[in-house]
Amino acid sequence: MDRKRIFKTKTFDRWAKKLLSDEVLCKAAREIEQGIYEADLGSGICKKRVAIAGKGKSGGTRTLVAKEHEAAIFFLLGREKSAPGSDFSDAAIETAKIIGTSLQAQPLTKIDEMTVDGSLKEICNVKTKQ
Repeated sequence: MDRKRIFKTKTFDRWAKKLLSDEVLCKAAREIEQGIYEADLGSGICKKRVAIAGKGKSGGTRTLVAKEHEAAIFFLLGREKSAPGSDFSDAAIETAKIIGTSLQAQPLTKIDEMTVDGSLKEICNVKTKQ
């Protein structure tokens, strides 16, 4: 099985910059590939805990990830566990589902274009030929 390419949206990248390294996100994405995540929210979206250095997973972050593309995984949205409120709002989940559904339907050529224009950022940089 070829490993999927891993991407984060521009919005997620801005949020994650000071919290999560690409290395940590890559590890989380590989766990998602193995079916290890906290909740399946439907529409190919899952909720995945990602640890912050020194805080572990329980004190870390929550991410919404689109996992159903044949060749890619997309980090869409994140929040710190310590942020107000107990979890992602229904509106945030619905938005992630809309964005995720759109991304998961795109051919890799379009995803590559989105990487060039800056709306997606590829992490892990494992280049695999499909």
